[in-house]
Amino acid sequence: MKILITGGHLTPALAFIDFINKNHPDDKIIFLGRTHTQNKTKQVSREKQETAKKGVLFIPFKSIKLSRNNILEKLKAVPVLITSTFKSIAILSKNKPNVFVSFGGYLAVPVTFAAWIMRVPIITHEQTRTVGIANKLISKFANIIAVSYKESLKNFPANRTFVTGNLIRKNILSVNSTRPKWIEINQKNPILYVTGGSQGSEIINHTISQVMKYLTKDWIVIHQCGNSTKTRNYKKELTQIKNSLPMSNKNNYYVREWLDEEDLSWIYSNAKIIVSRAGANTTEEIAIRGIPSILIPLPFSHNDEQLKNAQALSNKSQAILLEQKFLNPKTLLESIELINKYNRKFSRNLKMFTKSKNSEIKLYDLVKKVVVKNAQT
Repeated sequence: MKILITGGHLTPALAFIDFINKNHPDDKIIFLGRTHTQNKTKQVSREKQETAKKGVLFIPFKSIKLSRNNILEKLKAVPVLITSTFKSIAILSKNKPNVFVSFGGYLAVPVTFAAWIMRVPIITHEQTRTVGIANKLISKFANIIAVSYKESLKNFPANRTFVTGNLIRKNILSVNSTRPKWIEINQKNPILYVTGGSQGSEIINHTISQVMKYLTKDWIVIHQCGNSTKTRNYKKELTQIKNSLPMSNKNNYYVREWLDEEDLSWIYSNAKIIVSRAGANTTEEIAIRGIPSILIPLPFSHNDEQLKNAQALSNKSQAILLEQKFLNPKTLLESIELINKYNRKFSRNLKMFTKSKNSEIKLYDLVKKVVVKNAQT
């Protein structure tokens, strides 16, 4: 079976690729992805590097984000979508996939149009508790819609929608990972892991820079800051601030643009607290690993997606919700102090978190089912 994948949400796509490589090595995977996360900022995407590590054929592809309300932006999108659809048809004609599996995002829209035109079965997976503009449109053409949460069922046609749960990379769930060579640990200090998601977060990076001197007195801070953009080089800026710290503090701060699965697994195994955005995949990873966290939702995520992810944990006292409008050095330090004080309570509550089971198997079974059905028609 030949499977074409796009990964608007990259990590569940990678989890699915890992499952296929391990359990169905005869299947061939093709990944259509971005070379840059945003064309305007020129921030380099990790899609090519991460899929290449897994031996997957990567085909660079471009499209345009869809606007919900801006009529001018909608009009601008039309010719780009048409061009991208024709390019998708050419890719599908050349590679002849048996099925197209989308993990959401604007990139999947023209590929969906092309797959529908060419009668290639379409499956889309929705990771969040809401539904994005892209997946709302894709679902109208999809043979099957897979969702992570039961509350998402209401957003899609009942006869074509199935709950699989979210797909989590198994490598980062390992508790026996090796410490990264770039980390030298002072066992006296606990680890605080800070992440703004795969692209990083300018406001989280800035706030951490303001409290770095205070945090590094008592914590080993590991900070995933995101790749540089056309206008900002986060790692360079944060490294300059690090170098201005006293030597004892300086050695307690590590800044990285990106963390691979092995490094992240070790950090999850050793971090006492996490400060993070509230993407669906990140929050589930944190909760499964049982790490108390301070979640700072992206305020302009579609339908308050990240706020709902954070509330799902904070309402059960499994995390602290710190909205971005209230984020400043004082509130961040207070939140860290609070979650550290009640760390055992948060950890105990996280043991009650219900994780997805056999999500990859369920999704693969749906893929296989739709391919067999298409071959019979």
